[in-house]
Amino acid sequence: MVVGNEPRLLPEGFRKLPPEARRARLLELLGEGALGDFEATGRDASLVELAGLMVENSLGYAPLPLGIANGFLIDGRRLDIPMATEEPSVIAAAAYGARIIAKGGGFVTRATDPVMASQVFLEGATAGSAGRIRAAEARIRAIAEPLLGSLPARGGGWRGLRLVELPETGLLKVEISIDVRDAMGANILNTVAEGVCPLLEELSGGRRLMCILSNAALERRGAASFALPFQALATVTGSLEKAAETARRIVLATALANEDPTRGVTHNKGIMNGVSALALATFNDTRSIEAAAHAWASRSGAYRSLSSFRIEGECLVGELELPLSFGSVGGAAAFHPASRLVLELLGNPGATGLARIAAALGLAQNFAALLALVTGGIQRGHMRYHAPRIAYMAGARGPEIALVAAAMTEERQFHLDRAREILERVRREGKAR
Repeated sequence: MVVGNEPRLLPEGFRKLPPEARRARLLELLGEGALGDFEATGRDASLVELAGLMVENSLGYAPLPLGIANGFLIDGRRLDIPMATEEPSVIAAAAYGARIIAKGGGFVTRATDPVMASQVFLEGATAGSAGRIRAAEARIRAIAEPLLGSLPARGGGWRGLRLVELPETGLLKVEISIDVRDAMGANILNTVAEGVCPLLEELSGGRRLMCILSNAALERRGAASFALPFQALATVTGSLEKAAETARRIVLATALANEDPTRGVTHNKGIMNGVSALALATFNDTRSIEAAAHAWASRSGAYRSLSSFRIEGECLVGELELPLSFGSVGGAAAFHPASRLVLELLGNPGATGLARIAAALGLAQNFAALLALVTGGIQRGHMRYHAPRIAYMAGARGPEIALVAAAMTEERQFHLDRAREILERVRREGKAR
């Protein structure tokens, strides 16, 4: 049974209207009572126009909060990282974790070359197909290279050919590795797959099932690590003894995420809080990055933690490695002004630079979450950042928001009814003036 009001159905021919006409029809459908909410999707005419160029049948844009996590020390360089997220406490947690890790020297990062896979799947391939295709690699490459644009001139391009016979479906997978440099690479990879397919069909005696990139990005990874002395951790735990115990508990909590997939999923979601927020801020493909990360977490046959923690001497060592197919040119990353602004703030690091930053950000997020979970718990800090939202929903505005949020936090009562009661008291007593 469907719960709620009847959905508002758009009229026939709606998609053929220009964006502003679509918006006018939408407001007409919703009524003037929805004007306030409606305006949140498109007060800037240039961004409404841009949205119409980016997606089909656009209605405007959906603003997402953009914040910045301060205090990262990555490969010896100070960095502040813009993050786009709707969840309270994510940015604060990342910055908190980064500041603690900076006390121990910060993050050390690395990234592989941005190599992606272009795939052709063939059905009905005849005996000896794999050998014939391997023998014709030079011919296949000659077809592919003109489709690579400027990649070879920029140090990218063809990196090899691989074949896999898939026993369950009987399909033959032909995989071409391409270094896509600073692009995410989807369009190039798909163009190459379709371009070489006729020759592969001829060589195999089969026919294509599909030609498409792989988002698994197994060869395109970013990694970050840190070594935090107990002495530095003691600045937040209060003593060396407590620091050592906290480190032990963080290691145990990660072992739990490896043993219990239901914990592992939430553990890795916390890592992706940071990675995905950077992907959104730079208008990268969050779905691709997240799918690849969770596939990587399952590569052993069981779903496990993306990160690892261990104790070495008097240090807590944290490490994170995962596929990160970030792009900084082409697609929406270079197209949208908000993304260009974020990339400028980061110093225009390029695709591999973004992957390294994302790995450090994900590890900071993970460390901060584990630190909270194994000590005082995560909810009190989270609700402190959630309180202003509740205050706003209760009707607080301007200075009232901070006053109501502070009162809820002091009482540890984070619900709408209590926020309304506090707001009434604040207004009655004139404390918001």
